[in-house]
Amino acid sequence: MFEHKGHIHIHSRYSDGGGQVKQIAAQAARAGLDFIIITDHYNLDGLYKGEEGYQSGVLVLIGMEVNQECNHYLALGVKEVVANNDGNPQVVINEVNRQQGIGIIAHPFEKGSRYYQKGRTYEWRDWSVTDFQGIEIWNYLSQFRDACTSILKSIYLIFNPVAGLSRPCSQALNTLDKLQARGQKVFAYGGSDAHGVRIKVGRLPVSISPYYLCFNLINIHILCPKPFSGDLQLDQKQVYEALSQGRSWIACDYYQSGDGFRFELHNDSKTWPIGSSVDYIANLKFSVKTPAPARVVLLHNGRHLETSQGTDHFFTNLRPGVYRVEAYLKDKFRYRPWIYSNPIWIKYNGIRH
Repeated sequence: MFEHKGHIHIHSRYSDGGGQVKQIAAQAARAGLDFIIITDHYNLDGLYKGEEGYQSGVLVLIGMEVNQECNHYLALGVKEVVANNDGNPQVVINEVNRQQGIGIIAHPFEKGSRYYQKGRTYEWRDWSVTDFQGIEIWNYLSQFRDACTSILKSIYLIFNPVAGLSRPCSQALNTLDKLQARGQKVFAYGGSDAHGVRIKVGRLPVSISPYYLCFNLINIHILCPKPFSGDLQLDQKQVYEALSQGRSWIACDYYQSGDGFRFELHNDSKTWPIGSSVDYIANLKFSVKTPAPARVVLLHNGRHLETSQGTDHFFTNLRPGVYRVEAYLKDKFRYRPWIYSNPIWIKYNGIRH
């Protein structure tokens, strides 16, 4: 399998972002990304104006973000604009599915701050919905907004934006764990919600969620059967297949790149990649490879099962359920959240052990 690093949830001048698509692609190339997915509000203008394809060596794909005041939903791989429906997001989900797209519940739990957009938030309010494909568990701009707890803290974050980055949203993770434990194929996504908007603090120009910084923060890494070919149609298909099948992980690449991470299930003769669903058989074991020494936590049905230290991690004595891993980097006297994997399901097939 071939690894490609990308970034989703990005806004351009086609909605409320500060950069043109070609400028955003250039920043993505500078950050070493292989692909990006632009998700402007309420439109697919970038797609209709022919901006999907390779720019600055980066595969640029165009999706959109649906809904206004609440229930924001990322629609990837759609070709027709999906109409807003804040009051009934199931209609939005159904339309994305009709177009065979990938739908992601965006920044579902936001606290907000009276010092940022006067406390405005864009939570997900209707959890009766079904048939969505993902939940955004890590959103940089939401965390930046929530961290603006005072005037002084807000000014500090404007000039030190990385300080607004924290761990993934625990409520979103808990929600995802519950759905996955029921066997639902719902996957974890992360992004920056990058806008690259320039403002002035006094006379000093500063940027809110600048593209280059964001492209070094919360990225999504995918596994594909082939390397990118440079052909839009072929490579686009690989990206969306990897995302739809959960062959991906989220990494905060700022302090240490998540390139080379692997989470695999093995028996004596076969290996299954991240995102797989496997019937239980004897002698199953997990292997985890981290590109730097890390503390790796294995979770079973959302609960902490076992911990390992180092770069090569092995877990045995497995039973049916859903498994995922979290990796943490040692930084002086604490561990920084680093990598959050998508799951591997081990299905009960009537064998008791």
